[in-house]
Amino acid sequence: MTISSDNHPARPFHEFGIEETISKLTDEEKVLILSGRDMWHTAPITRIGIPALRVSDGPNGVRGTKFFEGVPASCFPAATGLGASWDRKFLYLVGRALGVESKSKGVHVLLAPTINIQRSPLGGRGFESYSEDPFLSGSLARAYIEGVQSEGIAATVKHYVANEQEFERMTMSSDMSMRTLREIYLRAFELVIRAPNPPWAIMTGYNRVNGVYCCDNLFLISTVLRGEWGFKGLVMSDWYGTYSIAESIRAGLDLEMPGPARVRGAALATALRDGKVSQKDIDDRVRNVLNLINNVQPSGVPEDAPEKSNDDPDAKKLLREAASSAIVLLKNEVNLLPLDPSVIKSISVIGPNAKSAAISGGGSAALRPSYTVTPFDAIAEAAKELGINEVKYARGGNAHNYAPIPGPELRAADGTVGVDLTFYNENPLENRQAEPVFHMVATTTCMFMADNLPHHIINPHCWLEARGKFTPEATSEYEFGVSASGKADLYIDGRRVVDNSANPKPGDTFFGTGSKEQLGRIKLEAGRSYDLLVRYTYDPTSTEISAPTSRGGLRFGVSQIRPTEEFIGEAVAVAKQVDAVVLVIGLNSDELAAAVLTANENTVVVVQSGTPVEMPWVDKATSLLQAFYGGNEAGRGISDVLFGKVNPSGRLPLSFPIRVEDNPSYPNFGGENGHVYYGEDVFVGYRHYEAVEKKVLFPFGFGKSYTTFGYSDVSVSSTKFGPEDTVTVSVKVTNTGNRGGREVVQVYVHDVVSTLQRPPKELKGFAKTAVLQPGESEDVSIVLDHLAFGFFKDHEQVNRWVAEKGEFEVFVGSTLKDIRASFSLELTETFFWV
Repeated sequence: MTISSDNHPARPFHEFGIEETISKLTDEEKVLILSGRDMWHTAPITRIGIPALRVSDGPNGVRGTKFFEGVPASCFPAATGLGASWDRKFLYLVGRALGVESKSKGVHVLLAPTINIQRSPLGGRGFESYSEDPFLSGSLARAYIEGVQSEGIAATVKHYVANEQEFERMTMSSDMSMRTLREIYLRAFELVIRAPNPPWAIMTGYNRVNGVYCCDNLFLISTVLRGEWGFKGLVMSDWYGTYSIAESIRAGLDLEMPGPARVRGAALATALRDGKVSQKDIDDRVRNVLNLINNVQPSGVPEDAPEKSNDDPDAKKLLREAASSAIVLLKNEVNLLPLDPSVIKSISVIGPNAKSAAISGGGSAALRPSYTVTPFDAIAEAAKELGINEVKYARGGNAHNYAPIPGPELRAADGTVGVDLTFYNENPLENRQAEPVFHMVATTTCMFMADNLPHHIINPHCWLEARGKFTPEATSEYEFGVSASGKADLYIDGRRVVDNSANPKPGDTFFGTGSKEQLGRIKLEAGRSYDLLVRYTYDPTSTEISAPTSRGGLRFGVSQIRPTEEFIGEAVAVAKQVDAVVLVIGLNSDELAAAVLTANENTVVVVQSGTPVEMPWVDKATSLLQAFYGGNEAGRGISDVLFGKVNPSGRLPLSFPIRVEDNPSYPNFGGENGHVYYGEDVFVGYRHYEAVEKKVLFPFGFGKSYTTFGYSDVSVSSTKFGPEDTVTVSVKVTNTGNRGGREVVQVYVHDVVSTLQRPPKELKGFAKTAVLQPGESEDVSIVLDHLAFGFFKDHEQVNRWVAEKGEFEVFVGSTLKDIRASFSLELTETFFWV
């Protein structure tokens, strides 16, 4: 499938001299360069050969330029799943694969990775970030960035900085001490910027930090990022996240996105003429845009290239490997796993997530996947290969926040899965003679129409009719839900079931521009085809944020409504009929989990979530997998681990508290009056739980295996060290079990006596072995430099990093709680650095 960029033919471009080019630009052209051309391109200056660069989301895939009905793409596991791999080499391969995929989409700049800190399980986009620990986040991001940029594609780290929640995301001020900012929230960014292969771009957050917007923050951009860390790349805003003219230019924000300009443009030209910004300020910003163009030119991606899918078989193999690497084995108390086909002759797959592919968390990570594999399909496929011919299914209930997108039960007039869309430039209800101006078939009923529609044909104020044939599988009551960036009603056989036009309420769909979902119920008969119609009206003057190409957004879905006890009763009956159960659940299936675990003790619970969830039934479960969101191959990743094709080697990149109230940020999360106070200070995640000795459900770094590993010959290169020295931790890891597998060696450091309170353990090194066969060993070395021992001191006229002389403890373990050896080190003198 190929989609060409509208009205812009593809053409190669060449490296050019930066200073010479700047000298040829007029002031108006310089201003033009500092904002985007459109949603996904920078502004070209064709007069002197400056091309438009194409940018694309997102963290775990390359969407291309189309939110709506885009070119199908590979979807890797969400970032928490990638973080669970604890595998730098693998993150490099994922980054490189996304670099290749970027080329197929004609993309020069990938808007990834996201390295914000997992401050709370309640963070709406927590799945987009790797970890609660800045060292793990920064280390994995380094490898990912190097992989992307090895293909000549720019990586863009985001969101700089402290953008950890969705509540009032575009205005909230993240308020914290300088020490907290430096040690926790800036640390991952610092690690990637100071890497041997730093990213070529960085994106600012929407939020404020200590009262100042990130895009206007002279301290964050100029003092820290460009000054202390020496960043030479481009700084861009998040989409519609530029809030000022002169302040953002002077702070160092190079590029306003998207385009055309909403804040800069003519207003920036006026500011330049009036002396509110200097010519040097403008030239410095232009220089960084031009440098980025030169950086990506060797990729060979032409300007305005057509978009294509990447059907490389090697990419599919990597996707499958990524899905299994994202899985963490949390419990295997009776060694039910891996499932043994010589013992297990029948299986039931139960749960609302079993026949849906939870590939990602949405938002900027949303894309149209090239294919998906559900857990049920993958388990049935593997079971058949192993001679297990009986695989039963029960839904067990509903587990959605929004009505689920319909699948094969909804079809367009040509018989394909989806709906027919017909657009009008006048109201067809008021004018029966109104002629349709555009028709297409949509493959999904979640339609963010920000792009990929002929906006020169469809007026900004438009009307849409979405039609399809809905054929339910069961006779039951069904609930339909509708949300829209505008007004929308849903009809079944001419009867209005959902009214979301009379009084739509503000909601959080479509990046906050959509209405709250309105619901309506109707009883339908199995096998009968019903005419489904949604009437939608979009008026751009009614939405806060609207691109010139946007025609708003429409989402509608449906679910079968049955009493909970009926759903659970059916699941329990199916569970009792088989040798083993695989229960696939998400965020809200606790009652179902408890019932199925009681019905069949041979139940493997598979939890798919982007961040930690409470598990009140966990004591009943003997077998438990945390699968996160697994990408295209989510189903096969789960199946490969269940049947032992892959020995799980994932480790939790964040702590799982027993209750959400146990999380250290809980008393302050969300904020009020435009401010959220980071009252937990540096004691984020496991740092807090270790300091107060609070029990957790599963600790940071935890994960089991189908085999066991022994540690021997554990040593450190020296027990005394100075400012210029490094300490090497060495350990021999041996597979002491009967199955091949991989181990993750983790190194934590504790400052025994400090002038400030410090956490009992802080991750400062890790390494993952190759696959070790039974009896096989690998020598692992982890180097600790001065950064492993320092903290940020921001009082007594000291505002810099310091490592204080004295005693340090170094812990070497398989997890945070499974420490195999420890050493006492002595730092011979105190030293400081910036």
